[in-house]
Amino acid sequence: MSLFRDLGKKVEEFKQASQSAASEEADYECRDCGERLFTDREACPECGGDVVAVTG
Repeated sequence: MSLFRDLGKKVEEFKQASQSAASEEADYECRDCGERLFTDREACPECGGDVVAVTG
């Protein structure tokens, strides 16, 4: 069982690292919840907020 537990831990670490790296490259941010986005949208897919602003 420790093989699967170790594998699960490594997968979760990779998932968190990749999400962090991806959010650093996003060009837009929801003003309501802070979700980082790659494309300009009218509504945030995370919270439904309608205000999305360019970051930077």
